[in-house]
Amino acid sequence: MHIPYLTDKYKDIQRFQFVINVLLKHGLGHIISRLNLEHHLSFWRRIIHRPSPETHEIWLSAPERFRLAMEELGPTFIKFGQILSTRPDIVPAEYIKEFEKLQDDIHPFPFSDVRDIIKGELHLEIEDLFKEFSEQPVAAASIAQVHRAVLPSGKLVVVKLRRPGIEEIIEADLRILFALANLLEKRIPSTKQYNPIGIIKEFERNIKKELNFTKEAYHIEQFQRNFQNEPTICIPKVYWEATNKKILTMEAIDGIKISDIKRLEETGLDPKIIARNGVNAILKQVFIDGFFHGDPHPGNIYVLEGNRIAFLDFGIVGRIDERMQQNLSDAILGMLLKNTQQIIDCFWRLEAIDEDVDKRALKADLDAFVERYYEIPLEKLKIGWMMQDVLEIAIRNKLKILPEFLLLAKTLIVIEGVGLMLDPTLEIIPLVQPLVSSVVKKRLAPSKIFNDV
Repeated sequence: MHIPYLTDKYKDIQRFQFVINVLLKHGLGHIISRLNLEHHLSFWRRIIHRPSPETHEIWLSAPERFRLAMEELGPTFIKFGQILSTRPDIVPAEYIKEFEKLQDDIHPFPFSDVRDIIKGELHLEIEDLFKEFSEQPVAAASIAQVHRAVLPSGKLVVVKLRRPGIEEIIEADLRILFALANLLEKRIPSTKQYNPIGIIKEFERNIKKELNFTKEAYHIEQFQRNFQNEPTICIPKVYWEATNKKILTMEAIDGIKISDIKRLEETGLDPKIIARNGVNAILKQVFIDGFFHGDPHPGNIYVLEGNRIAFLDFGIVGRIDERMQQNLSDAILGMLLKNTQQIIDCFWRLEAIDEDVDKRALKADLDAFVERYYEIPLEKLKIGWMMQDVLEIAIRNKLKILPEFLLLAKTLIVIEGVGLMLDPTLEIIPLVQPLVSSVVKKRLAPSKIFNDV
């Protein structure tokens, strides 16, 4: 039987059968039955067709078994699970918690492949491009691995190389994900409200961007321009002579992980200043630049001499246009002023409220939200907690939430957590308020009103 989105090639069919068998192995046979895919099981699996998990997984929850299945299925499914962990609008909390544990650490590919990639892509031997090149990678993941090297000028760099064959693996797995999404919509009509095919399309766009290191290099240069006059922020330099879609060569950043507070203090650095510098950098990206780092977890932030912040890994970035900046600012002001109607108006302008949304229930939830924070002094409010609460209200009331807004909310929640880790007394609102007010004033400026008319 032909399945839409899959080719009739043996490799596609074999991989699809492998996916089905892995689901069964981890006790997810009910999915196979719901999608009517038993005939794709291997012969012996079909005979014994038992949906129970492996013996050691009997006591595991369904989310845990899903995570184990994704890890066994490899890089595409791991990346997909990581993306799902950022979608509280469609994924239950217990699954999000489990998918956040997904790791894509993997054995490094051999140095002979590194040589072949550099020769094939840059048409030069390693020795012609680099004075030194470490054979052992400093990091290896599903999509790429990273080596330290030295340029002829003596400049220390890191070289990120795309894993051989990964593009073909991801393309094949995307066809399988599209096929499964299509079957979900056909066999379980209630899933259509979540738009499974649309979710895979969005994932396809994101992972293909991540595969193209030229895009990441352009992201880095955009951040450099945005922070060229900010002495507290360091963005690594890209070396274009050794960069293309499969190779990214950039300045090596030798600093201290922002989470290593003991070492920061031993080195004479000030965690409180570092916290403010890091939070201010992300707030500038969101409210001024409209272009922000989409994954500012502690592993992607280093601290340099003078309490300077260095951001790393620019594969995931977010963009918000002026309209979203304005509505986000209005919504935050609505939260700070405890003004329920102002928050609802922002949802309307973002076209998040459909006709079938129960407006009374939405307002009641937001009124309860406002009351919960009413007695807390303004400067003590936590923007991350408030955004998390508003997101939960939006999800509960079935509002349409743009993926860009979800990424933005996650970024603000994460960076606030990093700031509070460094300085538990850090007050975020006084840092946010001037930027939010500036965006609102900009919208109300006479020249802006005239231009909009």
